[in-house]
Amino acid sequence: MDGTELAARFSYITNSLGFCGPDKASELFLKYIKENNNLKNKNINKYKNKVDSALKRFEGLYPYLSTIAEKRGKDLLDHDVVEAYWLGDELLEKFDDTDIKNIIKKLMQRGLPASIGQELIKNLPTGFIPHHDFNVFYVGVGRTTGSVETTLQNMDNCRISWGRVIEILENELVVVTQPLKREKIKDKLTSGKFFLGDEETKNAVYLPEMLPEIKKGDYVALHWGFAPLVLENYQLKNLKKYNKMILDVMNKKN
Repeated sequence: MDGTELAARFSYITNSLGFCGPDKASELFLKYIKENNNLKNKNINKYKNKVDSALKRFEGLYPYLSTIAEKRGKDLLDHDVVEAYWLGDELLEKFDDTDIKNIIKKLMQRGLPASIGQELIKNLPTGFIPHHDFNVFYVGVGRTTGSVETTLQNMDNCRISWGRVIEILENELVVVTQPLKREKIKDKLTSGKFFLGDEETKNAVYLPEMLPEIKKGDYVALHWGFAPLVLENYQLKNLKKYNKMILDVMNKKN
């Protein structure tokens, strides 16, 4: 799987829902995912160029991928660059506060209101990395595009979580996962620390053509109630690691 396909898998659902990216890009993404491993498909490079172009138009995605790529001397859609943003890998190490502030400035150029961006830069705590969860929790889900409210439920929906498959239905997977929770502080208007709650069972939508070999016991990534990817062991480990890292920084500031 190349970086283009990986980015398309995670971007598919938000575009389908109309949250971000160019209109109907999800249709192109699905076609590319289905065709990508077909060695007889002579038009795959044509599809790839169109998918790459569409991905670069996603309001929140480009600032992160471009920053990681520039810092590490890589191409924007190299597999490990895309993986670093969505799941986490070693490319996220050694980013500093200046790098993170520059990402926020790029987001301001892509739709994040200047008043919000300037406040985020002013109050930025030390220790963040350019992972999707930083965008969800600190920048705030929906703030760049204005497509959804910045609520705890939407944070849980938008963050990349993980679930263990216990049943496979026609277009749904029954998974065991941990929901995002937040402490309630008595007699205060603000909430407290974020944490992952006890395991619970939920249904996640999936496309059989996207996950043709899915089986019970697999761990899948979850994004807005959709399962775009079966996680390899190292990816699951990294996702948990960097999710915790972001929540730890968020909780220090709360």
